[in-house]
Amino acid sequence: MKITVELPIYVQTTKNKTKLIGMNWYRNTHFQEESKTKRYYHELVSALLKLPRKHLTGVIKTSYKLYYKNSQSDLMNIVSVIDKYLLDALQEIKIIDNDNVLNYRKCEIEVVGQDKKNPRLICEITGEDDE
Repeated sequence: MKITVELPIYVQTTKNKTKLIGMNWYRNTHFQEESKTKRYYHELVSALLKLPRKHLTGVIKTSYKLYYKNSQSDLMNIVSVIDKYLLDALQEIKIIDNDNVLNYRKCEIEVVGQDKKNPRLICEITGEDDE
């Protein structure tokens, strides 16, 4: 089984601004802002993956496709934070057992192109049994 979700890479912050979610933001933001953003991604993933949810088994692998807004965007700055939020959400809603190194073993990332109107990260998650 494969699970595919489309996640925004920009979100509205508590200061009513739109921010790129990446390592620079993560490093500099207040912990309450970070916590609110993490909850937002968890709720979004849960809403996108309607019940009944299937459980992924075996080794977990992800494949990401980035559509960026600004050509100065740093690929890993964006993917690293959203990957963490996504996998934690999948664990919370019991689609995966754990996202530790025994279970999460492979991540592929591709920059697809620029999309100024809808910058996003398309995430495909599979279990080893699904290959």
